[in-house]
Amino acid sequence: MKLLLLIIIAYLAYRAAKSWVMRNLQSPGQNGSSQPSIDDVMVKDPECGIYFPQREGVELKCGGETLLFCSAVCRDGFLEKQKRE
Repeated sequence: MKLLLLIIIAYLAYRAAKSWVMRNLQSPGQNGSSQPSIDDVMVKDPECGIYFPQREGVELKCGGETLLFCSAVCRDGFLEKQKRE
């Protein structure tokens, strides 16, 4: 009987310790969820086709819409193509 009680106490202590460790290992920005937070959205450059973070994009307002380019070189290339058409 004492052995059974000791096993139950050890199991409960193990579960409590595991719960405490898992709670403390989570990063502060996760708020208890298992999914990481999104840092930025990736967008596709209309000129060269590569993907880049939206916050690093070079903006161009064209025809009532805002286009984002990976660099000023791609933006200028896009403008040159538009002038030729």
